Amino acid sequence: MEAFLFRELDYNALVDLEEGAAFLESAGREHVVIRGNCSLGRSPKSGVVLDSPKVSRRHAIINLQNVGEFWLIDLGSSNGTFLNKRRVHQPVRLCDMDQITVGDTAFTFRQPEEISNELRTTMAQQTIRETANIPVWLLVADIENFTPLSRSMVSDKLATLVGTWVAGCKEIVEEHHGEIDKYLGDGFLAYWHEDEKSVENVAAGLQKLKQLQKMEPRFRLVLHYGLVSSGGMRSMGEESLIGKEVIFVFRMEKLAGSLGILLMASAAAKAKLEPVMKYDPAGAHELKGFEGIFEFFKG
Repeated sequence: MEAFLFRELDYNALVDLEEGAAFLESAGREHVVIRGNCSLGRSPKSGVVLDSPKVSRRHAIINLQNVGEFWLIDLGSSNGTFLNKRRVHQPVRLCDMDQITVGDTAFTFRQPEEISNELRTTMAQQTIRETANIPVWLLVADIENFTPLSRSMVSDKLATLVGTWVAGCKEIVEEHHGEIDKYLGDGFLAYWHEDEKSVENVAAGLQKLKQLQKMEPRFRLVLHYGLVSSGGMRSMGEESLIGKEVIFVFRMEKLAGSLGILLMASAAAKAKLEPVMKYDPAGAHELKGFEGIFEFFKG
């Protein structure tokens, strides 16, 4: 069995875990409290360092999202990440007592208390009262025709394909100073805070992602710009975007799929990017749950 190191050992914290908090435990009864984004791999920068040739440098991550939800994501590792003895093909939500295997090391995921509906409501109300709306760029990426794709490929090849795609997109987004807010099974939501370099960073990131679109798997990109609020459990390292503009960008993704558009921008995003990127009209359309007609553009 490979040697491993937890970057954040906190036994005392296990006594007073707040509602919804989670941790990993191993057969050796060592623990790590998961905060925000916990990486597993051979790299010394990983939150959980696993020193084994069976483990990739950037093997997998556990990501906190949607207020108290923890998701396991394989990053295209050579030997796979296993959840309850089944290879992970796409980002998957974790439950208390799930067994995670990386290389020869098995971990038990523990989240003894899930976030209650009462706490979710309280946190949403606090966000409305305490957090001003902030301008952000919102980007949704989604693999096209994922269900037929998953049926046409053997398990290991599908896991490697999706994991490599997720890792590639994650690297591009973060290289250009963006963050991934949520992993969505066969896609993700990323964002950039508005600043003096955000137009340059978003445009450069989109160009790299467009190059990635030429490879398998085929995927869509939709881009929007608007005001959102930030929720989540900050003490656990979570920032989760909420608000009508987040809903808007997901409605855009559905529309882009129905129109067969691989890169769609809202009018707000197009106006901000116009100096550095060119878009063609994609027509005016309604979006479910929103009043009026909206202009969209394709790149």
